[in-house]
Amino acid sequence: MSHKITTMTGQFDAEFFDIDSKIVNDTFRIFVGKPAIIQPDSTYPVIFVLDGNAAFCSVLGTQRMLTQGGEVPSSFVVGIGYPGNTLMKSMSNRNRDYAPTEPGENEARALGGLVPAGGPAFLEFIRKELMPALAMHYPVEVTHTTVQGISLGGLFAAWVLLTQPATFQRYILGSPALWWREEQVWEWEQNFADANKDLNATVFLSAGALELAEHVRGDAVAIAEKNPELRDYIEEMIAWSDVHGWPEIAKLTEKFASRLQSRKYPSLQIHCHNMPDENHMSAAPAITSRGLRYVHGSWAAS
Repeated sequence: MSHKITTMTGQFDAEFFDIDSKIVNDTFRIFVGKPAIIQPDSTYPVIFVLDGNAAFCSVLGTQRMLTQGGEVPSSFVVGIGYPGNTLMKSMSNRNRDYAPTEPGENEARALGGLVPAGGPAFLEFIRKELMPALAMHYPVEVTHTTVQGISLGGLFAAWVLLTQPATFQRYILGSPALWWREEQVWEWEQNFADANKDLNATVFLSAGALELAEHVRGDAVAIAEKNPELRDYIEEMIAWSDVHGWPEIAKLTEKFASRLQSRKYPSLQIHCHNMPDENHMSAAPAITSRGLRYVHGSWAAS
C-alpha cells in the first residue's frame, strides 16, 4: 500500500496522507506530527487524535510543549480526519464513524440526522489498515499508543475501552457522550466485567464542570443566537431536551470512573478530573494537557 505524503508547511514538521479504506469504503486524511529529533533505529509512541481536522494542530502544539518540559515522551501525533475544503465538510462522516451502535431518536436529533453505526468498521480500519500503514512509513510503536476522543469521539473511545481495550494502552476521554442510547455504556461495562478479571489500561476522564443541565441549556441558547446557520437545528434540540431532559456529562464522567474503580481491576489506572469554569466547547484544550500528563505519569491527582 503506497501513499502520497504531503508536507504541511509551518505546522511543526507535520504532514498528511490520504488512505482509502476498504473496510469503511471511504477515504481518510491522516495528519502526522513527527518528533523533533528521530534517532536511528528507534521507535516512538503514537498519540491518536480523533476529529483530526479540528483537533490535530491543538493536540500537537500541546504535546510539543509538554515534551519540551519532560512530561510527555517524544511521540508521533496522528490525527484521523477526512479530506475536504471546509471543516464541516471534512467532518461530515465523523458521526457515522464514531457511532458504536445504531442511534435512536434522541441521538439522531443530536447528530442532525440518522447515521449508520459505523464504529465497528472504523475500529477495524484503525487496527487493520491505519496502524500497518503508519508502521510502513514511520518508526512508530503501535503497541505503545494513546487515543484521545472528545464528545462523540470520547464515546467511541469509551466503547473501544470496554470492548477491545488492547487496541490502545492509554485513553483520554473528553466530554464523552455517555448519554448515548439512554446510557448504553453501562451495558457495555457490565458485559466486560462479566467476562474479564482485569483491564490493562490507563484512562483519564474529563468534562467541563459546566456540562450540567443548569448551564448546558444557556450555552445552547447563546450558540443559537451567535450562529444563524445553526439556529434552527439548535432550537429544535433545545425544544426536545426541555421535554426529555438535558445530558449531564460532568456527572457521567465521575460515575464512569467510579464504576470502573469499583471493579478493582489490578492493571487499571483511572482518574476523573472535570475542568472548572469550562463548558463542552471550551474544555478540550485543558483536557488534552491534563490528560497527556496523567496517562504518561507526570501528573497524579492530589
